[in-house]
Amino acid sequence: MTSDWLAQTNLRHLPAVSNFWGAVNVDRNVLGIQNFTLPPYAQGGTCCDLTVDEASLATTESRWSAYEILRKATTASGLKIETATRLAFEKNQLLFQVTVSNPTTAEVTTTLSVSLDPRIRKATSGWNWMVARPGDTSFTAQTDKTDTTPATHVMVSDKSSVAVTVFAVGPGATMDASGTSGTAKWEELKVASGESKTLNIVMAVGDDGTAVTQAATNALKDFTTIFDEAKSKWSERWTQAFTPGNDHYSGSLPVLTTEDSDTGHAIARLYYMSILSVLCCERTNLGADSNKVLGRTGTYSGFPRVYVTAAPEYAPTITYFWDTSYASVMLSLLDPHMMKELTKHWLSKDIHNCYAFECVEGGTVGPWYSANDLTVSTTILNYLHYSGDSAYLEEKVNDKSVLTLLTESAEFWKSKVDAGQHLANYGLNENLLEVLENYQGQVASINAANVWLMRQAAILHGIDTPKGKSLRDDADALLPHVKALYVDGKGYWKCRHDGKEQEVRTVVDFVIASNLLCNDLTDAQKTEMKEFVTGELLAGDWMRALSLKDPMAPITRPDHGTSGAFDAWPALTAQTFARFGDYTSLREQIAAFSGVTSQGPLGQAHELVNLRPTMSDRPALNPRSALTVSAWINPTDWPANIWEGSIIAKDTWGDGDAGYGLRGGDGGRISFTVVIGGAFVEVKTTTAVATGSWHHVAGVYDGSAIRIYIDGVQQAVQNQTGSLTPSTGTSLVIGASPKDSTRAFLGSIDEPRVYSRPLSASEINAAYQASSATAGIDDPALELRFPFDEGSGASTTEAVTATTVPINDATWTTGKSNFGKALKFATSLPIGVIAADLMTFNEVVGGTFADVIISDLFGYAPDGKATALKDASVSRGMNGTLSGVRFNGTSYTITSSSTGLTIA
Repeated sequence: MTSDWLAQTNLRHLPAVSNFWGAVNVDRNVLGIQNFTLPPYAQGGTCCDLTVDEASLATTESRWSAYEILRKATTASGLKIETATRLAFEKNQLLFQVTVSNPTTAEVTTTLSVSLDPRIRKATSGWNWMVARPGDTSFTAQTDKTDTTPATHVMVSDKSSVAVTVFAVGPGATMDASGTSGTAKWEELKVASGESKTLNIVMAVGDDGTAVTQAATNALKDFTTIFDEAKSKWSERWTQAFTPGNDHYSGSLPVLTTEDSDTGHAIARLYYMSILSVLCCERTNLGADSNKVLGRTGTYSGFPRVYVTAAPEYAPTITYFWDTSYASVMLSLLDPHMMKELTKHWLSKDIHNCYAFECVEGGTVGPWYSANDLTVSTTILNYLHYSGDSAYLEEKVNDKSVLTLLTESAEFWKSKVDAGQHLANYGLNENLLEVLENYQGQVASINAANVWLMRQAAILHGIDTPKGKSLRDDADALLPHVKALYVDGKGYWKCRHDGKEQEVRTVVDFVIASNLLCNDLTDAQKTEMKEFVTGELLAGDWMRALSLKDPMAPITRPDHGTSGAFDAWPALTAQTFARFGDYTSLREQIAAFSGVTSQGPLGQAHELVNLRPTMSDRPALNPRSALTVSAWINPTDWPANIWEGSIIAKDTWGDGDAGYGLRGGDGGRISFTVVIGGAFVEVKTTTAVATGSWHHVAGVYDGSAIRIYIDGVQQAVQNQTGSLTPSTGTSLVIGASPKDSTRAFLGSIDEPRVYSRPLSASEINAAYQASSATAGIDDPALELRFPFDEGSGASTTEAVTATTVPINDATWTTGKSNFGKALKFATSLPIGVIAADLMTFNEVVGGTFADVIISDLFGYAPDGKATALKDASVSRGMNGTLSGVRFNGTSYTITSSSTGLTIA
């Protein structure tokens, strides 16, 4: 259960490793880390970067597994470096193993140095979505070196808390410390031809310097055992999750076996990766045993196990009601006792003034989310249905029965109805999907949920009881007002706010409103809805949450915008197709979505990308005073908008505008945009570049004007002064935008170049008239050039720096006459990769896929009293079994065959 080996340049989000106490991300250095987050300890900045012969060594490729991140790099002298990063199992210890190999024919002498500069601080309060990571330098580093003995460790102490971080390294390293950090150095390390050497590093964290030093020293002495246990104990925990009567979880999960086919293998992988994604969020260090280190002094003592929403970047100690609900089927099977206690704690709080429960202090955090009544109730209902614990309904929380509290949630919407209206008004977008400003007020999703919640509450009361009948009547009365929000013939819904109606082409109404009201929709409406999702949202092996045709598009936040989707949305999309009776689409979509697991676990969101040649940032690509960007292009098609067809781009926006981009669209018009003084300035041509033939395009900024040239002739100019705003940290991409890879050029590109000076009109014309591709390559201001002359293979080399980059999303083709080869970017399907911006690597919502596979693909739908199968007579189109499904102490096996489903 690992990712593929992935090229570093193709990663939007760097992977994280976990150990049931917390998690840590790697950084782009082959040894570096960031976001070490094992509550109550959290890291600011980066640490442990490796330099070889005084040069920082960047990772070229990496592979994720739950217990380990492997990274590879090659030094300038030809040495191969591979690092393994593991967290010791359920300990505040990080383990690094560095293997240095010499594949060359001669001995190599080298010097390796590791920066020991953690900024780790302890906090026993204030945990929230954002983690209070230290951004200061209030730290002191020291060693135990004396005049006669070398240092055996480096200790870095936080002046603002009791946190202490200790490093122990070996063998053969010298250690030193100064100011706020230390170093470990292997000087004049000799590696013979064909030889490999292994170097070990331990980082331990705690409160007491003596104890932490002893822990680090002991871990180094017993490194192999602790390093191996990080894997073996993770494997043991994984096995426990599927073992009835295990001594860790209060329940167990069913084992999925599928047919020997591509579809069967894909579905099985997605099922198990979905479960693994949830286990990466399990925490065993937030219970009563940790009261002292967590600084607890009151009556709250936590839970022996919790499943936090995310890790390690954000939300490492909180459980969002919304996110947890989407994994509540599998969690109710895996850990029913924990789910019961957790939901009781939720019910003891005012869920209308928060969005999550915080596990360190036991309180609530965040503003109110409008989905709280739906998601808290869904989690409790799934617990009731899958555990069979019907007595839970009569248990008291704050002197009210659970049934009473569920009923109050089902009817809470009535307090949100404005005078003269019928639907609840859920306020501004901050209570809903945050980035969708038009999605507010009377929205279809949550109002449809109110119908469903009242129906569920009626069943719990008994539909023939007075309260049950009242709830059914209220649901029936509300239903037509909700259905009036459907946009007839379009497949999507609208909302009402500020006295107007606003159509919103979002997946959220589909997976909530359409899903929960599936039996109230006509066949024609279901067909329209499926056509909308298929035509505007599904893309490649993933989907976008918002259609590119929506008036708010583009919105680049990948969870709810146009560039990707929250990891629950694809799973719930497939489920909604199933609820419409389309099990073929359920199976096909689940199999397709499995493709993203080649990147690693399910996370908070995956974004859609077209993997084009990407050059990592370097200072030369960020000129301040002048710039020329040029390329030969042979477009096959132009996008509708001029900004959509990126030819060469190093642009970013959102948190700050920066960079530059040469692009085209709108029938072939060319745009050149640069950021000056923090603001985009764009020049556009009226002349169009035709498809089907080669043309030379160039954008120039000389400090006084911005110019665009087509085939050696100036076609647009605009006076402009000021300094260019560098997009530091942003890669340069050929054929797409680094910020939004859906802004992709279609056609062939050759000789893309970047100069750190303005080429003159005559120089531009000379480049157009040149008879070979080598013209101008000796210019000292040439900072980037891709000749694209390899003609075969899966990589290409940038000529100025001799850097090789992958070309996943392109094919080789013939370039302009006498110019050799070129790369052709054809219309292609994007792939989903783990999203980065404000997103987390691990997210409990990854369990949604397992929930859907259990409840819909295998139809397991107990009602709390007995087992049951949904649409058992309908074939799912695959053969397989789900064994070890436990209900009220009995184990069952669900079999899927050509005739449907059976349970025995």
